[in-house]
Amino acid sequence: MFTFTLFLSFWARILLPLFSPGVSAAVPPAASIAATLPVENTKNEYVVWSADRRLNWEDFKGQPDDATPHHALTAANLAVNASCKNNQYTYTVKCVFLPHESWSKRKSSEKLLAHEQLHFDLTEVHARQLRHDLQQISCANLKTKLSLVVNDAFKRWKAEQDLFDEVSRHGLDKEEQQVWAARIETRLKKLEAYQ
Repeated sequence: MFTFTLFLSFWARILLPLFSPGVSAAVPPAASIAATLPVENTKNEYVVWSADRRLNWEDFKGQPDDATPHHALTAANLAVNASCKNNQYTYTVKCVFLPHESWSKRKSSEKLLAHEQLHFDLTEVHARQLRHDLQQISCANLKTKLSLVVNDAFKRWKAEQDLFDEVSRHGLDKEEQQVWAARIETRLKKLEAYQ
């Protein structure tokens, strides 16, 4: 199972209203969009995606939801930072895992952990695609294009996460899970330039 959150906010000289998919806000020409990544401490820690660092069950620190039939939940995010300063457009996108929002009822299952890792890997695929897509933005079109590009990226990401759970039956269909694992690995390699 997968959940996602959006950590985007508009900054100018003062903090403007929180930006989220489906909500538009006016962006002053000198504004920048800054990710509000949590400060690393016990409650707000996060793990940035890395090919060298795989998730382990100790990363899942949230309280399991007994009301759901699912055995685990991976909370991940695409943290976006884009700005224009002196007519120079810059952006970053981080794929992060949120330990205190992620949980498992079965921390002994390696098969379940592999499924949750694939959710995180799929989030990195979408982070790389978003990095690619953000190249079409400039200081001249930041105000009109940024929310469209980001909203579209989040819709595609959410839809594909849901499809992955549906088709793999939340990891119970071993063959389908292997197909997705290979597909995700291929896409990560294809988008390696946007790592």
